[in-house]
Amino acid sequence: MTRPDMDKINVGIADRQDIFYWQTDRAVDPEQAGHIWADRHRYFTDEELVVAVNGVIREDKLARVEPLDLEAQTNLGNVNSVRVGELVSGKEVIIRCHPKGLKNGYFHSESVAANKAIEAGLPSYDTLAVHDYEGGDDFAFQVIEKLSGTAIKKWLELHPDDEAKLLPQIGKMMARLHQVQVDGFGPFNNERAKLGELVGLHQTFGDAVRAGLPFNLEVLTKEGVLTAEQAQSVTTLYGSGNSLLDVQQAILVHNDFADWNLLTDGDDVTGIIDWDECVGGDPVSDIACWSTFFDPQRLKGFLDGYWQIADKPEHFDERFELLRLRYVLSKMTLRIRRYSWEKTDFMKDKIEVGKVHLAQSLGHFDI
Repeated sequence: MTRPDMDKINVGIADRQDIFYWQTDRAVDPEQAGHIWADRHRYFTDEELVVAVNGVIREDKLARVEPLDLEAQTNLGNVNSVRVGELVSGKEVIIRCHPKGLKNGYFHSESVAANKAIEAGLPSYDTLAVHDYEGGDDFAFQVIEKLSGTAIKKWLELHPDDEAKLLPQIGKMMARLHQVQVDGFGPFNNERAKLGELVGLHQTFGDAVRAGLPFNLEVLTKEGVLTAEQAQSVTTLYGSGNSLLDVQQAILVHNDFADWNLLTDGDDVTGIIDWDECVGGDPVSDIACWSTFFDPQRLKGFLDGYWQIADKPEHFDERFELLRLRYVLSKMTLRIRRYSWEKTDFMKDKIEVGKVHLAQSLGHFDI
C-alpha cells in the first residue's frame, strides 16, 4: 500500500465539529486508518523521541525512555503510542505520541480536562508539555506525569474476585467527575483549550448527539445492519423534538471511562487517564457509554456506587436507553470500518456482539 497523503488527511482529521465519537467519525478512510494506526509504534526511534521531548521540556530533561512494551498497560488504547520515560531528576513520565505526520488537534483539550479533574479533587495527571505537529515528519506528543496504580483491566485479570468491590468505586468516581461543569456541548474547541478553557463546539446537547449520526446510519445501512426504514426511524428518534435531549448544563464527560483507562490499588480508583474522547455532555451519556463496554450485569454494581454520590435524574431509564442506542450505533460503525483493515476473529466477534446489543436497543424503541 502506498503511503497516504497526510496533508490531505490533516485537513479534516482534527476538526471535531461533526463528530459524536472521534475514533468512529474522524475523517480518515478505513484503509488509511489501518496504515496510520496499526503501525503507530514504529514511526520513530527512541533517540528521536528523546530529542523531540527535550526540545520542548524547559528544565528537567528526559534522560531515557523504557523499551517499547506492547503488552504494557500504557498501550491498551488504539490511538497513541505510549512510552514510559525518566527525567534527569528521576521523575517518571508518560509520553503519548501521535503517529508521525499526523495532526493530533486534541492534546490541549485533554490536558485541560485532566487539570479540571485534579481541581475537583480527582486523581488525574498533570501535563508537563504538549507539542503540536508542525509539518513534514514531525509528530505530536504530550508529556504527562506517571500516576501510580494498575489498570483495572490488568488488575481484574489477576484478581477477578475484586470486581464486586471495585465496581461501586468506579461509579462513585464517575459521579464525582460529573460535578465538573463546562461550557457548551460535544468535543471541545482545542484552540480555546490552549487558553485553559473547555468550550464545547455545539450550543445544544441535541446537536452534539446528532453529530455524525447521518454518517453512522449510512455505513450501517450500506452494510445491511440496518434497513432504510430503521435508519429513518432512528433519525426521527433523535430529532429536535425529543425532549429527552433537552439538557441545560453541560458537564465534563470522559467518554471512555473503561477499565483500561482507570488505575487502581485494589481498593479504589487511583487514576483517570486517556481523555482523548472527552466532551461536554450529560451525565447519563457517560453512563450509557460505559455500559456498552461490558456485560449488562456489571451495571448494577456501578450504579450502586454512582447513586451514592449523585441523585438519579428524571426519566433516567428512558434517557439511558436513548443514549445507549446512540453509542451502540457509533461503535458498530467503528467496528465495521475497522474490520476492513483488521480482519481478525476478535473484531468479527465484536461485530456479532454489537449486532445483539443493537437489536436489543432498537427493540426497546420498537424500531
